[in-house]
Amino acid sequence: MKFSALQWFLMTALFSLMFTSIWSYTAFSNIERENDRILVEAIPISNTASQLFPLLLDQELTVRSYYLERRQQDFEQFQTTRANLQASLEALEQLDDRDPTMRRILQEEAVPLLQQTDAFYQRQLMYIQQDNLIEAERNRYDGMAYINQFRPIDIKIRAEIEQIVMSATNRSKAASSSAKWVIVIVLSVAVLILFAFLQTFRLERSKRALIRRSLHDSLTGIPNRRAFDEHLERVFEEARLSASEVTLILLDVDAFKLYNDTYGHLQGDACLKQVASVLKKQAGPFGHVARYGGEEFAVVLSGQSAQGELVAERIRTGILELKLPHERYTPLCQVSVSLGMATVQPDDTLTEIHLIDRADMALYAAKAAGKNQLVRHDAS
Repeated sequence: MKFSALQWFLMTALFSLMFTSIWSYTAFSNIERENDRILVEAIPISNTASQLFPLLLDQELTVRSYYLERRQQDFEQFQTTRANLQASLEALEQLDDRDPTMRRILQEEAVPLLQQTDAFYQRQLMYIQQDNLIEAERNRYDGMAYINQFRPIDIKIRAEIEQIVMSATNRSKAASSSAKWVIVIVLSVAVLILFAFLQTFRLERSKRALIRRSLHDSLTGIPNRRAFDEHLERVFEEARLSASEVTLILLDVDAFKLYNDTYGHLQGDACLKQVASVLKKQAGPFGHVARYGGEEFAVVLSGQSAQGELVAERIRTGILELKLPHERYTPLCQVSVSLGMATVQPDDTLTEIHLIDRADMALYAAKAAGKNQLVRHDAS
């Protein structure tokens, strides 16, 4: 039995349709699966692991504040931060099953050091509560030694996070590449071409949404800590090449735990949103704002060190102009922020970590000096 040319064409088209339908289904399923892995694996690991170092810093600041002022809320804040740190470690143990390198870093380096640090803080709190001030004063700054030991571990964790996200993204790109071949093959089949075209647009939108979600804070809508780190690294490299300066402003909502305890977490979330809104408005088009962690925010200014204090003061007064009531925060009785600012000219010896450390020390000094003020780090 002989087939006509039209019959051969129709049969070829039919088999092509069947083959490319199966192929297209497989290709698009791979893309969906890889995007889902980014959503349920890479992003949670990134967000959770990036919180370890800020939580450790928060413990240090809280214990120091408790030593200086003996406030019960500082002790409670330490316990809350400690619980959050433990919860983050437990979450990472469940998330790192597919990443042996992350598991090794956590189990062999991060967890032992965090356990030592926790034991140190427990002893320090015991000394303070027992009024053993001589011993407490002797060990007062030892916490920074543990934090400095954790910095290279934090760098390893962040590098591994980048590797996890990059690997997941590359798998997604590979799956997308396979899908494009489907579109090329089915050019002769109009319906399948249309289907593939629509699917490609839908998946591209999904991919963009995932990328945005991984780089933006879900509560405030501004860039998150990961986006901040990437931006600061890029700005530092540009500043090295142009021999220009980089300014970092770190700010913290004053007595925010007390605010949450007084008005509830929903109102606390609303407060953080309004703070972020002021930051975006006052930082201007050349300032990169980010939620650094918890109630702490960051603003990066490149090549504008002379305007840093002006921007910081605009932010401080802008928060006050919100007139958000905070009745238990006396004597101000309204929401305010403390700010620490540092400026460096990047070179082979000065890194992003140095700039963050300096701004963080300035922020701590602003807190210690009474809050609701800006302190600039003295490079000398």
